[in-house]
Amino acid sequence: MVRCFLVIALLGALAGCAKNVDLPQITISAADAGEFSRFRSELGEQFPAERLQSFDTAVQELKLDAMNRDIATAAAREADTLKAMNGKTVHAVTLLGWQARRARFLREIAEIQGMLDRDLKVQRNAGPGGPSSVVLARIQSAQNVIAQTQRTLADTEHRLTELQAAGKN
Repeated sequence: MVRCFLVIALLGALAGCAKNVDLPQITISAADAGEFSRFRSELGEQFPAERLQSFDTAVQELKLDAMNRDIATAAAREADTLKAMNGKTVHAVTLLGWQARRARFLREIAEIQGMLDRDLKVQRNAGPGGPSSVVLARIQSAQNVIAQTQRTLADTEHRLTELQAAGKN
């Protein structure tokens, strides 16, 4: 009985001495979708949802980035995302995903700005009757979307700055 107690106490002490790895330093297991699903499930058991939110956003952004690179099928995009994540730390993938998010917002602003510029040209060339109400509505809508996207971009850049600073610590 005493021997059993000593073994249990020793195991407990060894378990207590094991170094807990914080979320940013955890290495991602994502050789395939099932492995990543198990990995993400284990993260959900170890950390509260709010701690995982930035990582989850990054994973979604990596999938969107695959779409932007014209990876056609959902399966191919999933494989591309898993390949980009596998073996990297949570911090590295979070940073990578938020950089992809920043690039996406910059592309969206440029695309909408192009449409806005065309409509503004129509407005300038409309003559005395002015542009149609449809053109005016598109101009206003584009301006609103650009303003909102620029605010979101600013928030994203702020988050990236925080992530980069955290990586240096």
